[in-house]
Amino acid sequence: LRLVNGLSLVQGERDYRNNAAGQLAPPVFPQQLIKLRTSHFIDQVLDPRRQMMIEAWGDQRVDLIEQEHRALLEMVRGSAPLNKIIERHTFKTMFNDAWDDLPAQPALDHLRAFCGGLATAFANTTSVESDFSILKSEKSAFRTSLMALSLEGVFQTKQLATIREMLGLITRVD
Repeated sequence: LRLVNGLSLVQGERDYRNNAAGQLAPPVFPQQLIKLRTSHFIDQVLDPRRQMMIEAWGDQRVDLIEQEHRALLEMVRGSAPLNKIIERHTFKTMFNDAWDDLPAQPALDHLRAFCGGLATAFANTTSVESDFSILKSEKSAFRTSLMALSLEGVFQTKQLATIREMLGLITRVD
């Protein structure tokens, strides 16, 4: 029964054009990136997002992402201890922990920020439409402003209930 209730929280993954996502999440962890040659990284990870990245960051910063991927590969090739650290990372390793295990030099700030953006989950159309449905049902003659504190409280209360329910499902499974 809990599993069935949890399925109601599942939302379809969408791409930037709001079409059904047809591919798995891109590699964002160092242990995934070191398995890609830079040409494959560019072709499979960076190029599909290049135009958006250029508009947001500019050509120079996008070029730095490529350079930093090369630097990551060189860094790992030259260090057996670093390879052992990266090999210990699993699917349970948190994003920041994985990246913090890398040496500070050479700086990989642009590559890390790019991968962090890829790893960030944004609200999809389904959840936004749901919020507007809730807004319509909660907005009354007494709640005329979208910025009303009481309306924000309604959303936060509903969010808290959902988070508590999700945490209950997670802790009971473990």
